[in-house]
Amino acid sequence: MGIETMKGTSWFTAIWKSSRKPTIPDPEKSTIGIMSFEVTKLMTKIANLWQILTDKQITELQDQLSNSLGTQKLVSDDQNYLVQLALNEILDNIKYVSQAVARLGKKSTDPIYHNLDHVFNNPIEIDVIRCGWEYKLKKMETRVKKMKRFAAVTSQLYEELEVLYELENDLKRMQENNNTDQMKLHEYEKKVMWQRVEVAGLREMSVWVRPYDYIIRLLVRSLFTIVGRVKGVFGITQRSSDCISRGGSESSCFARSNSISALVAVYPFERDIKRSISNLGDKAVKSRNLRHIGPLKTGYILFDPKKRLLNDKKPTLGDTGLSLHYANLIIFIERLAISPHYISPELREDLYHMLTTRIKNSCKVKIRSEASKVYSRDVAFEWSSLMQKTLDWLAPLAHNMINWHSERNFEKQKMGLGGNVLLVNTLHYADQVKCEDAITELVMGLHYVSRFGREINNKAFVGSGGEIGSIVLYD
Repeated sequence: MGIETMKGTSWFTAIWKSSRKPTIPDPEKSTIGIMSFEVTKLMTKIANLWQILTDKQITELQDQLSNSLGTQKLVSDDQNYLVQLALNEILDNIKYVSQAVARLGKKSTDPIYHNLDHVFNNPIEIDVIRCGWEYKLKKMETRVKKMKRFAAVTSQLYEELEVLYELENDLKRMQENNNTDQMKLHEYEKKVMWQRVEVAGLREMSVWVRPYDYIIRLLVRSLFTIVGRVKGVFGITQRSSDCISRGGSESSCFARSNSISALVAVYPFERDIKRSISNLGDKAVKSRNLRHIGPLKTGYILFDPKKRLLNDKKPTLGDTGLSLHYANLIIFIERLAISPHYISPELREDLYHMLTTRIKNSCKVKIRSEASKVYSRDVAFEWSSLMQKTLDWLAPLAHNMINWHSERNFEKQKMGLGGNVLLVNTLHYADQVKCEDAITELVMGLHYVSRFGREINNKAFVGSGGEIGSIVLYD
């Protein structure tokens, strides 16, 4: 349940009024307060970004891009292209989080956080070392653990606030009811009191009571550290980020007007993180804290994710909005394939309604073209084998697609949870035609295996004028 109105009053507002201690606002010591729920979601996203960029995850990403037959068949067998897709998603995530942080920064008492809007528009153009805002590796790991703890506590606080809201509503009804037993009322009042104590304790452990400026600084510095990590992992030097190669040309450079240098020119660094720029010289941007994963550095070309890098690129499932639907369809077929001989009419009907028009038409054409063929155990075995081989490389992409969507579903996402699935390992970038052809083969496999099995099972009923009922999936 999100922030919504219940019986004319937001439950957040009700809890805030009933459970907070009376205080005198102090602009110099303002706290996060009720913004803690939004802030901890950002912390979770930052922690997930950092997790994606760990040596372990990067190594796994390399293995997946190199060994995923589904990705190679449906997306591309160009490793550089696949790496660039992964990079673009990570950069998009950084920009998404930074925009939210920028909005929070405008409410800070420190003016240095008021103009963050455009700082992360082009993250790779930021000279992280010169800016001096990034954390050391060990310190970043500590900060990530702290943000995870904040997220976990705040998630629990969210749940306990809901409980408190319901208890207080029940108590109010009991108090308004003249027939309520006074002993029972007294016991319920104690129950509400203890729940308020529980909420107060969790609030003290969460970001709720943390200084606003401290939290903003934590988020901003974490973003700079992540940018440094991205540049280290993907081998992006300052030369490559200043003048990005586009189609072999190095004449196109980033505009510097919106870079962090513009922010620094207006507002001085905080004293505790200021560095001497003069001592840095013209070193290439490479964080001392980060290890570089070789293969991800090769063939770096930044491109607009909304445009095609390859001229012959065909429509993807992400372009058509079919990626999630086809993921559910493939997983449904995977379940049916476990016992194709016993697919019920209801399940066949469900499958039929999940198919798009193109797949339905393709199935009908194939079935009609092979109507004269004799079904046999060998034919059924061949289709069963083909179906399993296709599922072996196609189903993982479908499951990843479901996981990616679940991890980023705002309504269902818990503040302490997140994931490391990238779109490049899902059906999002899959070629639409190739994917639909693969699904068609799966449906055909189910049709033949199911038909053969039913014919064997119903042999006893054939003869003496009897007929087998319709067993084909599609006529």
